[in-house]
Amino acid sequence: MIDVLDKWMLESTSHFNTIAAITMILYVGSWIALFIIGKRFGKPDERTNGIYLKITSCMFLTQLIMNGLFITFIERDIEYFRQFFLLFQGIVFLVGAVYAFGLYRKEYK
Repeated sequence: MIDVLDKWMLESTSHFNTIAAITMILYVGSWIALFIIGKRFGKPDERTNGIYLKITSCMFLTQLIMNGLFITFIERDIEYFRQFFLLFQGIVFLVGAVYAFGLYRKEYK
């Protein structure tokens, strides 16, 4: 799938810009969601530090898995290596935001 997406981005600059825009929207949207949910947890104390640690460890584990899959299954002659790497970073932040939202719902509902 990555190979097909790489060829699709090579066809036109508008295709490349589309992927770059989706990546930025994913990245910034997830970061804003993490920030807002973090503010809703309250001031840092023993309880919130544990929650932040859970969110960070989930994001770190996702980062390790994504990097491992990326290095293992992606060919070396890929043209837009950095864009895919940034897309995977956006996915990591999205996983963190979804996990934080789940913890928030579990903690406060």
